[in-house]
Amino acid sequence: MKRLYLFFLAALLSGLFLACEAKPADAPAATPSPTAAPPASTDDNTKKYSDVVSVPEVLTTYKIDPVEPLGVSVTAEMLAASVINQGNITRIADVLVRAANGEEITIAYIGGSITNGSSASPQQTSCYAYLTTEWWKKSFPDATINYVNAGIGATDSYLGVHRVEKDVLQSNPDLVIVEFSVNDSRAHNKETYESLLRRILSYETNPAVVALFLTQENGSDYQSEHQQVAFKLQVPMISYRNAILPSLNDGSLAWSSVGAPDGTHPNNGGHSVIAYFLTSFFASVQEQIPTMAYEPYEIPSEKLTLCRYTNGTMYDNTNLTATSLDGFAPATISAAQFPNGWTTTSGGTAEFEITGTNIGIVFYGTLDGKSGQFDVYLDGELCTTIDANFVGQWGSYADYRELKKFDEEGTHTIRIQPSANTTGEQFTILAFTVS
Repeated sequence: MKRLYLFFLAALLSGLFLACEAKPADAPAATPSPTAAPPASTDDNTKKYSDVVSVPEVLTTYKIDPVEPLGVSVTAEMLAASVINQGNITRIADVLVRAANGEEITIAYIGGSITNGSSASPQQTSCYAYLTTEWWKKSFPDATINYVNAGIGATDSYLGVHRVEKDVLQSNPDLVIVEFSVNDSRAHNKETYESLLRRILSYETNPAVVALFLTQENGSDYQSEHQQVAFKLQVPMISYRNAILPSLNDGSLAWSSVGAPDGTHPNNGGHSVIAYFLTSFFASVQEQIPTMAYEPYEIPSEKLTLCRYTNGTMYDNTNLTATSLDGFAPATISAAQFPNGWTTTSGGTAEFEITGTNIGIVFYGTLDGKSGQFDVYLDGELCTTIDANFVGQWGSYADYRELKKFDEEGTHTIRIQPSANTTGEQFTILAFTVS
């Protein structure tokens, strides 16, 4: 393992990132390539990080080993390929220094079911987020390390940017790992992902952010879009996808060693490998601290997308009162990812007034065959029809529909009612997304 770690460090210091040596073909011309931002180092005319920040001796004399992979042989090539670009690492170095000084540190993870630990057993203590946080606790025993797991199954970065304030930022994080590369797939997800990263980076605690890219057995994911955003923002990128997919494709690594039978979620071995890649990267930043350049992180002002979701929020029955309910009633739907909504089992209508520029609706689709098709009217005009009958799908879960983007903020009326040809009288509104 020591040989692997030294190989990984050498690859970082030389800037030879095997995962992606050029920008994606569809990336904007202004997007730097992975090798355009090598690990921070200094020359005689550059101020060192250690000249500006008081670095605890333990960070310069004590080597921190990463999490051990569980039953999986990770090659040196895989380890090197796990880092697409380390970007600006100053904020991560700041977190390491504070942890070494015994301060209180909050580490948060936001993503989908993989971050939540689906297919790990036991789920709460075998997921990559828990394993990574335990590494911080063991590496810095004098620090108080707080753990926030905001992974919610079947959610993408659209829902992520609308829930990040409540689920992550209210905990005042110092480090946030963002994982939506498997769940993002819709046309607006590049914009919602950039909005999410900018929202986190601009929070008052100045948190460090790491973009984590995962994959399914068939290689399906949204990494090509996400990495363009991360390049622009100079956010470190760790790619489990780039590290393992070549070995999966050539047969030298069996999916069963790292993944569940569903072909999507990592098993315990996969979660441990993800944690290994993350903690290897954090350990490599620790190695660079004595000689790295002092380069304070500044959020790039130029955007890749319109970033219309950066102030996103969610409204449910805890912070929004319906203007009219006929058949619908406030309810707690314990099985849903967002449980505080409004539901009906007999049709009827529900009306709301919402102020915002971009508005969406979150609903609950069910397998029981009782949910039907309901029309959504926005300011008196039919906007969309939602089919909440999920018979034949993989499960009952929260989904959403983006209703409309307006040119400016205003107050709008939303009415939900059964479609003329609905096959069921049941419908559950879980929340409204507003930005």
